[in-house]
Amino acid sequence: MDILAHALWTNIAYYKKYRINLKNRLWAVFFGVAPDLISFAPSTIYLLLFSPGSFLQYKLSLEVGRSQWYFRWAVESYNYSHSLIIFLVVFLVLRLALKKFYWPMLGWPLHILIDIFTHKDFFETPFMFPLSNFANHHGVVWSEPRFMIINYSALACAYIVIFYFYRKHAQNK
Repeated sequence: MDILAHALWTNIAYYKKYRINLKNRLWAVFFGVAPDLISFAPSTIYLLLFSPGSFLQYKLSLEVGRSQWYFRWAVESYNYSHSLIIFLVVFLVLRLALKKFYWPMLGWPLHILIDIFTHKDFFETPFMFPLSNFANHHGVVWSEPRFMIINYSALACAYIVIFYFYRKHAQNK
């Protein structure tokens, strides 16, 4: 799924818990987009700054130019940033270090779970990496126009419901 949709869905997922606490909700949104930022920000920035023509053909460039460092980074880091196993290890280490459950961090596995079903044929999500390279090959393509229309329509409906519910709830107090 695209990074904006990940941010919006994560915000919806955390809205009730952190409606008042914007800082924690923004941290959840950060964790919800971090897997893609880790994997694709370096190559995107590099292509925009040093090779803007290649940026327009990003998918083709990834398939043809895998020898370039920024494409290797995207492919290799995707395995780590989109793994529920890696998330679990990082989460448990932080849990032991902080001695508390940090809820906003759950934006990360939400991102992975969404990607398992919305990445088909391109950056399929290896959610069990490094134990397995298994990925769901039966999902939908998130960039397919019909899916984008459905996804953003669902987001719009969810935001309308949330804001209507909380506005009505606030007026009844």
